[in-house]
Amino acid sequence: MDFNKIHYLLAVAELQSFSKAAEKCFTSQPALTRCIKSMEQELGVKLFDRSSSPIRLTYAGERYVAGMRKILAMKGKLDQEMEEIANARRDRLVVGMPSTRCHTWLPRILPAYHEENPGVEIQLIEGNGIAMGQQLQQENIDIYFMSPWLVLTADLEFVPLFEEEMTVVVSRQCALFKGLELPPNRPGVLQYIPPKALEKIPFISPTSSNGTYYTAQNLFESHQLHPSTAMELINPTTAYLLAPEGGGFALAPVSVIREEHFSPEPIFCSIEPTPTVRSVGLMYKRGRELSHAAKRFIETAQREIPAYVRANAVSYQVAREIDLTGRL
Repeated sequence: MDFNKIHYLLAVAELQSFSKAAEKCFTSQPALTRCIKSMEQELGVKLFDRSSSPIRLTYAGERYVAGMRKILAMKGKLDQEMEEIANARRDRLVVGMPSTRCHTWLPRILPAYHEENPGVEIQLIEGNGIAMGQQLQQENIDIYFMSPWLVLTADLEFVPLFEEEMTVVVSRQCALFKGLELPPNRPGVLQYIPPKALEKIPFISPTSSNGTYYTAQNLFESHQLHPSTAMELINPTTAYLLAPEGGGFALAPVSVIREEHFSPEPIFCSIEPTPTVRSVGLMYKRGRELSHAAKRFIETAQREIPAYVRANAVSYQVAREIDLTGRL
């Protein structure tokens, strides 16, 4: 669409004069007159009644001018949006995140991000690790936020944010502990149990679509363990909440000790002298040109999440108060 022609048309309609319109548009009157005649020929209707003085719009001209004004208003709005996007003042960011982490970590980053980037609309998609990896590869999401570094393909980039301590959530009612007086849970303390103890307790496992599954498998492999899996659950939260009731064990971040209500209460353990840790961060597709909004999200996450962890996360110690001598 030739918007110069439209501006000529609107000028003639406003001033009711070809000569005045030509002067306003910085063109010659013959050129402007030819332009209007050309438009009328293309449309097959007369836009102006030239027999009246001053000239006026025909009915067709009134309808056409009204429509063109709406189009110009829409174009002005779109041009403004494009300018804001080009200048990184307006954008949309699609973020994937495990539903189990949304309530914990999104409040730690979104207020700061929105304050610095008020024109960015964030669309959140929840899902498990495997699904989010596929969404990244297909470019349906821009960033997978708060992912453990475990299952990566060659085309995914990982940005670490912090080291997350893990706990083995063990049922106090499991057969291995029968007859033992177990210590109470204490803030900042995990109880040591030998790695082989896990082969005596049923494993309540998340499915392989979840990052915690691979954390557990890596831990078992490093200690040459082969625990029996009692059941596999899609939601890892359900797994570690069910373990105390089902007489089994599950793996979870130590943050669940503060954030979850367990009934019955489990005992929080470690099979290593210091708590097992895993690197947690975000992922994006390698080789993809990230938008300004995505780059600023990564920068905000790299600043806000480690700062929150340093200020609020409890560092756990491992105590040796459970004696399993003769039971393994």
